[in-house]
This record gives sequence, structure tokens and C-alpha cells, in this order.
Amino acid sequence: MKSTDKNSNYLLQSNFFTQSVMRGVTEMQKDIIYYLQTLINFRDPNPEEEIIFNYNKFLEYKNVKKNSFYSVSELLEICSGLIHINGVFYNTQTKITEFFNVIDSVSVSDEDANEFIVRFAKWGKIFFYEKHALEYANKTRVQYTQIESSIIDLKGDKRKKLFELLSQFKATGIYRVSLEELKVLLGFIVYKNEKNKSETTKQLQLKFLFDTKEISPDYERVEYLARWSEFKRVFLDPAINDFNSNEKLDISHISYETVKVGRKITNLHFKFQKRLDINNLSEVHQTALKSFLAYGLTESQILFLLQRIGQENMFNRFNKAVTFNQHYDNKESKFIGKRSGSIMKLEKKLRI
Repeated sequence: MKSTDKNSNYLLQSNFFTQSVMRGVTEMQKDIIYYLQTLINFRDPNPEEEIIFNYNKFLEYKNVKKNSFYSVSELLEICSGLIHINGVFYNTQTKITEFFNVIDSVSVSDEDANEFIVRFAKWGKIFFYEKHALEYANKTRVQYTQIESSIIDLKGDKRKKLFELLSQFKATGIYRVSLEELKVLLGFIVYKNEKNKSETTKQLQLKFLFDTKEISPDYERVEYLARWSEFKRVFLDPAINDFNSNEKLDISHISYETVKVGRKITNLHFKFQKRLDINNLSEVHQTALKSFLAYGLTESQILFLLQRIGQENMFNRFNKAVTFNQHYDNKESKFIGKRSGSIMKLEKKLRI
């Protein structure tokens, strides 16, 4: 296996990934998918079809102790379960419903019992490697973006899915979606056929999520947390609070507005910001950081304020609160209302 630079690793985030549904995937299986992402080079021009999953390194990644976690054999079974996960997305460009799985096979390595050999399926290679993603995107005209691996810190597969959906639009900070579609993508709306649970029926069931015209009377629409107040209280608000308080995530200040038709809530408009990265600040933010460090603020305080109110508001408030002119309030002085030279120089540096 090739060694890779983890800083260049990305999990593919695309219309055919985020606007997709995977049924039966557990939170741990979702974490395994994100962990596999860190082991590959997204931009590898000759990507391999197999990857080594090391049990001990996964424990380190999850920051858990061996005696309080799944055993090797249990984790192998969980990992193997990904082979049978059914997923589906609807390609609006080609008008085709695509079914997918991510992994074709998982086997124990002959050299180390703590290592599994994971072989990607067709769609797994498309999700994990830019080369295959571009081939599919060029063929079907589907657009895609990328997402960093910080999502592993979230708890719950539905929260991870919601963050994927939001993060896809981090360049604009706006995500508009109907409440019905959102609940379908998150798994709060499903279609069940208790009479027939075959593999083919499961695939048809997933297809119905995107094409309700073909649903037969044998399928029952089931909606969890059907009332808006319940969905908001139990899932949506706690999830957003979790996102906003998690400094490892790449978006923050998430909020939403509801859109109504009559008295019924039909759509949600999400707004958010891309979180500032200390290692990737703009020139203006770098200047602000250096300037405020010189005035005694800590790095974390400055980043918090830059993210919260921006550098312009920071200095506007700073100027109102601090002055080094002892005659600032003296009506008899010609220096009344004059700010010190150091403050004005600071403003000039920040291009305010």
C-alpha cells in the first residue's frame, strides 16, 4: 500500500453522494467509511482498489481504549456488514436512479490478524478517488465538491448526514431544501413492505424515496418525528447546537428559517459560515491576528471574535472602548475626540 499525505485526503461530497440515501448503515459503519477516507489519497492518479484497515490504528483514530471497544472479530463483522448496505441516488441529469454499495469484500490479512483487506466496490472508488469521480462526473454532468474528515467527531449517523448536506454549500453558506426532502435524506421518511423483504424489494423501496409516482399500495409511508415541533426539538435544534459548539468542524454559526404555505412548514433555509482556520487565514485576518496579539488577546480569543463579528467590528468596538488620549473627553482641549496615532495606524493596517 502507498503512503499518503493525510492533508490531501478528502471525502468526495457530491450531488450523487449527499443527495443519496443509505439504509441500514449504523453509526459505527459510518465512522468506518470516514476512517477509510483518511487512509487514501483522494487525488491519486492510479488509485488502488484495496486498502488495509488496521484495528489498533482505528482505536487511536476513535480515541477509545481496547477494553471498552469492540473486539477485532466484532469490528470485522461490522465492517463486513457494509458489503450489504443498499444505497441509492437519483441523477437528475440522466434521469436515472442509481443503486450502489461502497465495499465489495472484507477479509483478514494473512500477515496480521489485526488488519483487514478492504476492497472498494465501483461506487466506493467513485466516492473515494477523484479520478473515478471525474470520470463519472464528466460522463453524467454531475457536479461535486469536497469535504474534510472532521465529520468523524459527530455523534449519530443522521447528524453526520445533515452535516454533509450543509457542508456541500460551505462556499455560499446557504442551503435551501424542502422539509419533505430533508426528512427523506435523513431517514425520517421511509417506505415499508412487510409482506416482501427481498433484496429487490429493498432497492425498489429506496427508489420510491425519489420517485413517489411508482409506489404500489403494498408500500406504507412511515414518517418518524412527523410533527414539526417534535422534529425540531428532538433532532434539528440539538444537531445544530452540536455543530456550532464543535470547533473541529469547518462550518459554524448555523441557523435556519422556516417557510410556510398557510400554517404548514414546507421548506427550510439554512445559513452558516465557513470556520476560520488558523493555518489558512486571509491576509487581512493574519494582520488582525498579529495586531490583537500585540494588544494582549490570546489566539483563541482573537479567532473567536474574528469568526463571531469580523475584524471590522472588532476594531470599531475596540476604538470605542479604548483610547490613549487623556484629553479625549476634555471639552476645553483641542484634542477632544481625537484617537491616538497607534489606533489609527492599526486601522490602516487592517484596511478598515
